[in-house]
Formats: sequence, structure tokens, C-alpha cells
Amino acid sequence: MQELLAEAAGALCQRLAMPAGVTVATLARDQVEVLLPREAPRRGGGAQSLRRLLFDEFLPYVRDYRHPLHLGHQRPAPSFASLYADFAAAAFNPSVTMFEGGPHAVAVEGRVLAWMKALAGYSDSAVATLVNGGAEANLTALMVARDFARAQGAAPQRWRVLAGEHAHYSIPRALHVLGLPADALVRIPSGDDLAMDMSALRATAAALHDAGDRVIAIVAAAGCTANAAFDDLVAVRAVAAAHDAWFHVDAAHGGAALLSDRLQPLVAGLAAADSCVVDPHKMLFVSAPCSVLLCRRRAPFAASLGVGLADADYVLPDPKALVMESDGDEPLRWTLACTRFFSAFRLYAAISAYGLDGLAARIERCCALARHLHDLLGAQEDFDCLVPPAFNMACFRYRPPGVGPERLDALNRALRQRLAAGPEAYLTGCSARGRYWLRAQIMSEHVNEDSLDCLPDILRRTAAARPSLLNAV
Repeated sequence: MQELLAEAAGALCQRLAMPAGVTVATLARDQVEVLLPREAPRRGGGAQSLRRLLFDEFLPYVRDYRHPLHLGHQRPAPSFASLYADFAAAAFNPSVTMFEGGPHAVAVEGRVLAWMKALAGYSDSAVATLVNGGAEANLTALMVARDFARAQGAAPQRWRVLAGEHAHYSIPRALHVLGLPADALVRIPSGDDLAMDMSALRATAAALHDAGDRVIAIVAAAGCTANAAFDDLVAVRAVAAAHDAWFHVDAAHGGAALLSDRLQPLVAGLAAADSCVVDPHKMLFVSAPCSVLLCRRRAPFAASLGVGLADADYVLPDPKALVMESDGDEPLRWTLACTRFFSAFRLYAAISAYGLDGLAARIERCCALARHLHDLLGAQEDFDCLVPPAFNMACFRYRPPGVGPERLDALNRALRQRLAAGPEAYLTGCSARGRYWLRAQIMSEHVNEDSLDCLPDILRRTAAARPSLLNAV
């Protein structure tokens, strides 16, 4: 075991320090699957099998998030501190369900959650819990909002939830799971900055009220997943208060701005939200899953999440005697999931190793690089930029000479697909203002100005090398 782990640690540390020269080896699925046994082996291969799956399968074919032009999904190259903590946590698999089963793990989780409450400006009496992702956090928060509205006697058939046109796809999914009809979700158009248009929000909420509908929740975005736009949380809160609606903020991506004095104005008003989600597995650079759900109102949260715990006596020592007073003692009370990884340990390790200021400096660097890319592309005649970056994301599209506006969407979609299959760079895309845009997210310490300066020519060469990209559109 020592030999295998030392060998693996050496290889992984080398890759952490010096990423692969390609973003991905291949997108041809058959080339990857041919490496994998078709039938599950009846007899194991021992150490040699472990070496093979790491050195011959995983490392050569993993998409390298540390490549200096990996600008794809909102999933970071995890910090070394996160990796270090994960190694220990995976070795012992401690429970974070109840204190008796994992005293150190539950205590660490409680302390980290207290830190997160303080960062967000929530009081000690607020609820904080770790969940398995922003989608689960949004579902949980909207479940509490639904139950809160039901307790107030609102008629379910007239319930409405307001969210921006670019709200995360987990919002309509959550309403579907909660049994609300599709027309319960009312989309609010965006303004020029891609944030929710506040005039439209006020007018829509007023019109629904006049029609006899009940706005039970308003969902704002702080660092929209699609384009990193930030809604005006103070203004949204005022609308929610006027209609006695639950105010939830999806800050899964942009909540990291809390760590930076320079970026905090982006999330001004977050402390007044009834609930919010922040994903450390995004811009706090720890591995997934590690998502924090905060709720300012303890009583409604406890009422929703307490359902069924009377039957959990095989997990909790005495569920009927529980007094819901503090976080961290019996975490099962505050999550939909019973089984969770000890993800608080990776966040605890990252904050311990780098400090809040060290993490803030890294966040600010990513945001500065996004602005650099925006300025670089904005100075090129054959590129259009969507909006100036508010955070760590730049959205743009390639506009070569001779390609009319009606063909640009198809061109950029085809260009992105071609780029994703190649070794030089990786981008994703988004839709905004009725158009398709390329989307670059800076989330690795290996990205720098020199690497970004190469991106325009890579895009031009990729298009020029495949004339069919232009001809097809």
C-alpha cells in the first residue's frame, strides 16, 4: 500500500505542478472504452490493476482542468489542500449524519458552517447546512418556501415563483419535484447587464397580485451560472418584502465574492435573504461536492426538514427528544440527504492552509483575468463581447469577415464543438439576447495573461483549418 500510494502521489503532484500539454486526449468514446474490461473480472488483478487504471487509463485521458486554456465548466482545479483533506476523509469515510457516529467530522462541519454564516452576515441563530450541490440546495430552499406559504393558508393553485430568464435549470426542476405546475414559474426578463430587470420584476409582481395570484418566492442570482450576472439583491429583497414572498438567492457561483473586500459589493444585501446557497466547490477551489445552504429563518426550515425524523431512531439516538437549537450536533435534521461525504474537511483544510485572504486573492486574480480576456477580444475586429465581466467569466463570439449575423450562431456552435475535441483550449457556451455566445471561465491558477493572449489566434486557426465550419453555416 505504501509503495502504491507513494507512486500515485508522485505522479499526481507532478501533474498538479505541470498540467498536461493538451486539454483532453480524445473525445472519441470508443478510444476510451476500448481500454475498459467489457465484463466485470471474476478475479482481481491486484496492484497491477490499480497501476493500470491510474497510469494507463485515468491520467492519459482525464480532461485536465489545470491546463492554462481550460476555460470550461464551473468546476475548478481543486487546491492541494482540498486533495490532502480528501485523502484522509476517503480513507476513513467518517459519518456526518450524527455526532455519535463522527464526532470530529460533525464538529468540523459545524465550525466551518459557523464561518460561512459569519461571512454571509447571517446571525448565529440561522441555519447552515452542507448539501451535495446547488441543485439540492435550491430544491431544499424552495421546499421550505412552499411549506411556509402553505402554513400561511395560500391557495396552491395560485402560487407563483419569480426568477430571472437566465435562472439555473434546477429552479424549474425543483418546482416540478415539489408538485407545482409549470406555469407556477414566471420568468423575469433581463436588463442590459443580464441581471433581472427590476422594473419588470416590480410590474410582474404587482400584476400577479392584482390578478389574485400569490407570489410565494422570488429567486435571485448572484453570479448567474450561465453568464455570471449579479441581480440587485437589495432591490429584489424590497419586492419580496412588499409581497411577503420568500427571498432565495442562488449565489452558488458568485457567493465567493463574500471573501473579497473589492468584490463584496456584488452581493450587497445577501444577508437579508431568507435563504441562499454558496458552492465552495466552485470559486473556493475545493473538489465537489461541497455546497452550503444558509437559511435566516430557523423555524420554517426546522418544520420542513423535521418531517419523518420520528422514524429515524435507528440513526439518531433519540429523535423525539431532539431540540433544534444549534447546527452541527445532529446534521441529519438539516439535510434531505442522509449519506454525505465529509466535504467540510476539504473546505476546512483550504481555509486553514490559505486563509480567507489567500482565497480572496485567488478569486480576484481569476476575475482580473476575465477582464483581461474581455479587453483583449474587445479590441479585435472579428470578435464581439456580450457584457463586461462582473466576475470570472467572459462571453464573446467569433465574427469572421463575410459571415452575416444570421449565420454566427451556427458558426460559433460548430467552432466550440471543434475546439472541445481538440487539444489546445476548452470553452463552453451560453444563450443571451437571442444569440449564442462562447463562454470562458477562469478557475485555474495555471491560467495567465500569456495563455489568454493566444486564444484569439487559436479560434481563428481552428476555424480556418476546417473550412467546413464556415461552409456549413
